[in-house]
Amino acid sequence: MPRHLPPLPQLRSFEAAARYLSFKKAAEDLHVTPSAVSHAVQALEDYIGVKLFHRLGRSKKSDKALVLTDAGKILFPCLMRSFDDISEVVTSVMAQGAGDILTVATAPIFAKSWLMPRLHRFVEAHPDVNIRINSTLNPSGSLYDGFDVGLMYGRGGWTDLMAQKLFSETMVPVCSPWLMKVGPGLDKPDDLIHYTLIHSEARLTTWAMWLENAGVRGLNPAKGLHFNRAALAIDAAINGLGVALEGKTAVQDELKAGKLVIPFEAPSLPDQSDGYYLTFPAGRAEVPKVVLFKEWVLKEAVMQNEQVTV
Repeated sequence: MPRHLPPLPQLRSFEAAARYLSFKKAAEDLHVTPSAVSHAVQALEDYIGVKLFHRLGRSKKSDKALVLTDAGKILFPCLMRSFDDISEVVTSVMAQGAGDILTVATAPIFAKSWLMPRLHRFVEAHPDVNIRINSTLNPSGSLYDGFDVGLMYGRGGWTDLMAQKLFSETMVPVCSPWLMKVGPGLDKPDDLIHYTLIHSEARLTTWAMWLENAGVRGLNPAKGLHFNRAALAIDAAINGLGVALEGKTAVQDELKAGKLVIPFEAPSLPDQSDGYYLTFPAGRAEVPKVVLFKEWVLKEAVMQNEQVTV
């Protein structure tokens, strides 16, 4: 059956006036004029056919002194409870909406080189999912701080996290094309002895490991420039400061743009297990927004012809 209710502005005006017993204070609460509140209450009284206030005249401050009638005393507490309930529910829904944001923790270099060029496809496929990207050097730590999923570089085995490998990261030497033109020949790993090595401390595969695997002797693997972030090591290589050991995924944009080159065919490490993983706390495995993102990320990994390990 249809509800026969007075207009909401009339009910709100009466409820506010009853709380303050003042049209002026009610008007300040509702951000309208005292006259608007008075007229709304009068309209409500006309609608229900009974008086809700005794008007006792104006004070020195041009406000109306009010006293609730018996009818007003019956209506007021019901309206106040109803508006309190509505306010509480709306606040809860708003909080739930804010909490429905999918938060993704990932390293800055991976966000830039892999996630950002692809993210538009997820947004287009799932416009109702709001996303927050948290760029952090410690994605696993972020996941313990309430984030939903992580795109992490490592070798798996994180405590209390479920992980699905997206693809391995192939480490290769990279340098500026300019450096190859002005420097000595750089056609094989042994030629690195003539160049400054650029180290990224964020990488699990080090120059020492790579050089030993390549059979290079007589080169101190610790020499050169050291950076705590891969992005800084990449910038150093672009600016011709030396040769960096970086992942192909991390420098794919720079390779395509010709800012960096792989100077020679690089031998891969036989036991290299570095890679990128989709991770999430076990308790969030079935959360719908996490499921949607997980399915999308795995599909993107397949689209770039990389093997996905579950």
